[in-house]
Amino acid sequence: MKKVITVVLILMIGFSGFSQEDGKKKSGKKFGPNKTHFVHSHLSLGFMTPPKEGDGADILYGKSHTITYGFRYKLRVADFFALGAGLNYTYQVWHMDQVDAKVIPAAGIHKKEKLMSNNLGSDVYLRFNFGKRKNTVGNYLDLGGYGEWAYGTSWRITDDYVEIANDPMPYEYSTGTAYKLGFMEKINYGLQARIGYG
Repeated sequence: MKKVITVVLILMIGFSGFSQEDGKKKSGKKFGPNKTHFVHSHLSLGFMTPPKEGDGADILYGKSHTITYGFRYKLRVADFFALGAGLNYTYQVWHMDQVDAKVIPAAGIHKKEKLMSNNLGSDVYLRFNFGKRKNTVGNYLDLGGYGEWAYGTSWRITDDYVEIANDPMPYEYSTGTAYKLGFMEKINYGLQARIGYG
């Protein structure tokens, strides 16, 4: 998780510097939030929604989350309409609740257990703007679709060590990790809608 946060911060700093330098070279008539072309980065944090009751996949809410960082490009076609596309990286983690009814990803009870997924994604959208605005994003409705590839998935469990008499190295926990999980979908896609105000 620390590595993910570090990479995101480096990308944000790098893109900010690029935008400032690049902005000096481009004409203000064509590039900007309400101009012909607009490129920006975005960062979002979300939390997992509850699973269906009785499916054996209860999670710890608040700890189970998703972080997304990416870039979007918007091409203004008319005053009220634009086309857009984006690329992003998403990190997802599900902390599994250790209850007797658990069957996903397996029925065993552990000290701690979590599923993790690293995803590369893309989206395309139609943007409809509403109301008057100057060189700002303004109020809008985005309608489009997305797709993502889960290129790295892992399952990590942590259990108590069994105490062994005269053990010179008494560790408290034992951790095991499995990678490239076959039971997690590698390709995900769907429709999406966004509402913006600004």
